[in-house]
Amino acid sequence: MDPWMLRLVISLIFAAILAYRARITAGRPLTRRAYTLGAAAFLSFAALNLALIAGAEFGPIQIVLGILAVALLMYSVVSLLLGVRAGEMRRGQESAARMVEEYKKRRERDEGA
Repeated sequence: MDPWMLRLVISLIFAAILAYRARITAGRPLTRRAYTLGAAAFLSFAALNLALIAGAEFGPIQIVLGILAVALLMYSVVSLLLGVRAGEMRRGQESAARMVEEYKKRRERDEGA
């Protein structure tokens, strides 16, 4: 398989996953923005790879697409970090902590029996 085609497929898969995560994220605007920007970044990467598959030379349009994709990805990471700092991930951390505690209790109970 052509490496540009493989990169195109992987970019589209990541874009779809991030778009889905953005769609189901409720009540966390910074996290939702991060997922949306990440999906847009991977769509930009997909457009860049599609242009290269089509035989376009690496010119100004491809450079702009590459810069746009990297900028969107960086802004996505910053937005995600701002969401973590604002406490948007706290619910997930609390849920994970509860699951760990339940697992420990179950394990102690099973070992004691």
